[in-house]
Amino acid sequence: MELPRVEFKVLGPLEAVADGRTLPLGGPRQRTLLATLLVNADIPVTADRLCDAIWGQAPPASAQANVRSYVAALRKTLGPGSGEDRLGLGHRGYQLRVRPDELDLHRFEDLAARGRKALAAADHNRAACHLREALDLWRGDAFDGVAHNEALHIEAVRLEEARLTVVEDYAEARLALGEHREAAAMLREQTALHPLRESLWAKLMLAQYRSHRPGDALRSYALARAALREELGLEPGDELRRLHRAVLVRDPALGTAPAPVRPARPLPAWRTVSQLPADIADFVGRDLVMSRAAALLEPTAAPPVAAPAPGVPSPAAPVVILTGPPGVGKTALAVRLAHLLRHAFPDGRLFLRLDGTRGPRRPAGAVLAELLRSLGVAASSLPEVTVDRAAMLRLLLSGRKVLVVLDDARDEDQIRPLLSGIPGCAVLVTGRTRPAVAAGAHIVDVAPLDDAESRLLLRRTAGPHRLEAEPEATDWVVAGCAGLPLALRVAGAALAVRPHWRVSCLADRLAGAHDTPADPAPDDSAPDDPAVRAAVATAYRGLPADAARAFRAIGLLPSPRFPGWALAALLDADDHDGSHGGAPSAVLDVLLDAHLVQAEGADAQGRPRYRTHDLLHAYAAERALAEEPPHWRREATARVLDACLTRVRAAGDQLIRGEPGDLVRGGPGDLVGWLESERDGLVTLVEFAAATGHGPHVAALASALEDVCHLRNWWDEWDRVARAALDRAEADGDPVAVAVAQGSLARARAVRGHVDDAVTRWEQAVERLDALGEPHHAARLRTHRSFAVADRGMAELAHDDARSAAEAMSRLGDAHGRILALRSLGYALVCLGRQAEAVLALEPALETAERLGHPLLLADVLQLLAVAEIGRGRLGRAARQTHRALAGYRMVRHRPGEAYALVTLGRIHVRLGSDQAPRALGPLAEAASIFTELGERRGEALTSYWLGKAHAALGETARATSRLAEALTGFRVLRMPFWAETARRELGDLARAATPPGRGPEDPSECPFAVR
Repeated sequence: MELPRVEFKVLGPLEAVADGRTLPLGGPRQRTLLATLLVNADIPVTADRLCDAIWGQAPPASAQANVRSYVAALRKTLGPGSGEDRLGLGHRGYQLRVRPDELDLHRFEDLAARGRKALAAADHNRAACHLREALDLWRGDAFDGVAHNEALHIEAVRLEEARLTVVEDYAEARLALGEHREAAAMLREQTALHPLRESLWAKLMLAQYRSHRPGDALRSYALARAALREELGLEPGDELRRLHRAVLVRDPALGTAPAPVRPARPLPAWRTVSQLPADIADFVGRDLVMSRAAALLEPTAAPPVAAPAPGVPSPAAPVVILTGPPGVGKTALAVRLAHLLRHAFPDGRLFLRLDGTRGPRRPAGAVLAELLRSLGVAASSLPEVTVDRAAMLRLLLSGRKVLVVLDDARDEDQIRPLLSGIPGCAVLVTGRTRPAVAAGAHIVDVAPLDDAESRLLLRRTAGPHRLEAEPEATDWVVAGCAGLPLALRVAGAALAVRPHWRVSCLADRLAGAHDTPADPAPDDSAPDDPAVRAAVATAYRGLPADAARAFRAIGLLPSPRFPGWALAALLDADDHDGSHGGAPSAVLDVLLDAHLVQAEGADAQGRPRYRTHDLLHAYAAERALAEEPPHWRREATARVLDACLTRVRAAGDQLIRGEPGDLVRGGPGDLVGWLESERDGLVTLVEFAAATGHGPHVAALASALEDVCHLRNWWDEWDRVARAALDRAEADGDPVAVAVAQGSLARARAVRGHVDDAVTRWEQAVERLDALGEPHHAARLRTHRSFAVADRGMAELAHDDARSAAEAMSRLGDAHGRILALRSLGYALVCLGRQAEAVLALEPALETAERLGHPLLLADVLQLLAVAEIGRGRLGRAARQTHRALAGYRMVRHRPGEAYALVTLGRIHVRLGSDQAPRALGPLAEAASIFTELGERRGEALTSYWLGKAHAALGETARATSRLAEALTGFRVLRMPFWAETARRELGDLARAATPPGRGPEDPSECPFAVR
């Protein structure tokens, strides 16, 4: 009899999957038994060998009986219809029957053999295809989680060696194809895992050298040598040493780097960007420092640097680091210098505040994401790994003249990935310390102003006449400020806003502040320079009571940069005239006049944003800790979180409902634009709330942001928010919040293609919520899991999830949740080929969505109904539904939905036959453009598939083959087996149709296309 299909997986955690459902494999001993049978698939294994595998040399007296019990349980698990036909007992022992395509180990070995055969024949496209597919079968260490007896251990070691050999073969194929950057990224990961494998290091060095990165190749050699000497006491072998010498002398035998490889998706068109803050009007002095830094930064003027350290940018891309004590004016100097160099860098001046000293540490990956987004890269197109983001930045900057200013860097790790190393570009860094990266950079020390410059700055701030009337007191003020521009401006502002003060009065107050010991600070970032502390303390003590409390409140915020509404929430106040973006007008005017706060641009609604120097922010936090009671500080922070939550919920509602009258870009009601301008701040606030123990607020914000992140394709932000919520819930010991956060993180992982990890997290979360009696949360997670896995080979699981969720939402009276669950159920049924049932499931969802008046939800249901109707052949009805969905998506500006509706429209034209196929190309091309912009890989793969079908209908075989090959690659990477198999069949049909009789390929299942 034909055995029901079971997919066995041993290249990672041991699994068996049937009909999209992961089968329960029992306890550790039963799993070891199954693993042993799979290693010996289709070969009888005696009961004695099984006993040895499970218990080793000391099996219990009941071992044989236990083996029979385990076998019986496995027979039941592996399918009620298979019985002994699947796992039988003959005279030579137990035999597990497994077809070649059922065991991932067999598929791996077959694909590896095909890849090596193609590699030997110099068919590098085909080799890369097979070898990549072989590596994609691995989900972790072989037999992960199974107790290793000696035989299993030997097999696991053998398989790991086989995997590494395939990695090397795959790298060789990619290098032969000229895809050096991609090969280097993969090899970096593998050398980190296997630092003693010299052959991996050799291929990495070659890939780096051919990617125009000889410095990286030399650094890789140094890392390999260090690992070998430390672990084995050996020097590198002949191959590595020869390669090292060849890189040093740039031996032509290594091969020249080819033209840059076309990126996986087109980069955005370059647009000249100037992100510099406004130059300050009262800048004084610094002529010599600016002249030196300018000479070092200008690409044609930068002097050579001898022997840069490995990994440090070459002299063609100069790096200048401005260092000096806090308050000395490094940022103002960098901004002035960048403005002066605008002609040397006509393609752009980029400015990033790293907030390295004050506020949450910004990882290099997050900073790179902000930088790439500012250059037009869609958030969902960003690579996940920091090094790949840096590579994308280098690709964007290549051939351009751009100055990148990195302000307030904390350490080397934060800035090293941001150093572009692109000829024609330059990097200007400010920081308080000399990072180790200085070995390949130019350090410029920024000293305090001299007395003459200090008097000039003080005069410009306070006015000249009062200073000239009291020259001796002016000297005392200048001395007390120690040449620090921050102290001078704050002191000068104190005089400017108090006409009744004499200069001697200010001098006395500064002297008194110098002699006053500091209160305990909340951290080590409070100003410890006596001059800065004295000037700030003098200004602070002269503030009115309400302004002083506002200043202290600013210290409670997680970052020195803040919107006006945040200060209003801290003070539980309103801005009646709106001039300060929600902040109380009077107190902010006082702080602005005192130079304790600065205006910093506006958000998407035109409301102002503010910034305080990090030293002032630290001092404000110090005063808040010393002068405000704990309950006031916590309540004030909670008010900020409440205000943020209100805004996020309103913005999310606007996204879902549309409200087109309020969506004028940049208008006062543009909450969607506000979301985009505040995205980094929102994540910082959630992480701050998690770190400071505001568990309920974190959970609420994470919940509100989940749909926002999903609808706006904020993959990075979603991951960070979900992890912050999970960390807080675990710290609080809140099991419900833990499960909900796990579910959100699973959803975030799934949209980025990490479906296996997502399914594991969902399984844990749903089981926990069921056990805790939380049906609403459990139903919501089942809905999300269903939609994510339906087209990834788990349609039965998706069907069961969605049906259960729909029933639960009906019982709970959640109409919105029931629509989402029915939509997931409809999609699962479509994936199972049960289109008529899908229509029956979706029709009540359509009726409820129309009654609720949610345009986005209605469009989602209409779009899926159209897909189901296409499957039934009712193309006219599908077209009407698709056009309605398309209008709905465009009304709410939901770009992913719009693109999927365009794909559906293209599908309809393809299904109408060759006469209508030309009409499919327009909507499909538009969808492809949107998906590329958004970085929506699943959409890109589906669009390529239907474009291939359209070209095939038009008789354009070459174009059809190219598009279907792109689709097949995408489906395999995304683990969408149904679509991958469909695309493979289409390619086979095209190949057979184009091949003359008697000239067919050796194996029609092999993939005749290039890996890209």
